[in-house]
Amino acid sequence: MVKNPLWFLFIFLSIIACKDRPEFPSTPVISLNDYYFREIQGISLDSLIIKIRFQDGDGDLGLESFETYPPYHLYDVVKNQSGDTVRHGDPGAPPYDCVNYEILRKETSVNDTLVITADTIQIERNPNHFNFFLTFLIDTTGNGDFREFNPALERNCAPPYHGRYFVLNTARDIRPLEGELQYSLVSGFRLLFRNETIKLRIMIQDRTLHQSNTIETDPINILEIIRPPL
Repeated sequence: MVKNPLWFLFIFLSIIACKDRPEFPSTPVISLNDYYFREIQGISLDSLIIKIRFQDGDGDLGLESFETYPPYHLYDVVKNQSGDTVRHGDPGAPPYDCVNYEILRKETSVNDTLVITADTIQIERNPNHFNFFLTFLIDTTGNGDFREFNPALERNCAPPYHGRYFVLNTARDIRPLEGELQYSLVSGFRLLFRNETIKLRIMIQDRTLHQSNTIETDPINILEIIRPPL
């Protein structure tokens, strides 16, 4: 089941003060600063660290963790022509997978006994729940023919690698911002991609859902960019 993956994301921010009020477009612009894997000592995990530079003309960057209402909600519930929720097994409902369904569990007490029930409903996931988008691309042929890696379907319903960076302009006024975002997430990348040629595709989004330009790394093998533990 795909859940909100914010538990393994850590965002570090560095904002350059805009004393001279430079003019930037209201749509974010990003560029790649650095990226590498760092080994985590004592365990077979590593941390992917991506550093990007950003510019934004009106400063509406970032989402708070509690902002899960529209348009930043996690998913929409699919309903049929009668307006009823579509459940797994209903006539015409698609086969189950962890992308298009959500399992809702409910706990009730019956005669001092805890009863747990579950309902599997069809949903449409909302990409605007996130504002930092990270996609792994894999060279499937060895000839530069890259495809997107889908962790939900290819890694036992693992969550996406997207996440959130927090509000950068806490004053919430309209002003240009320029700085660096450092995005880190922990996973077993060495085991997952050690025999693959991959690229990283990155994009960010502002509060009004303006999407930045998309940037990609050069083709790499992760063993080439792993740094030793600190």
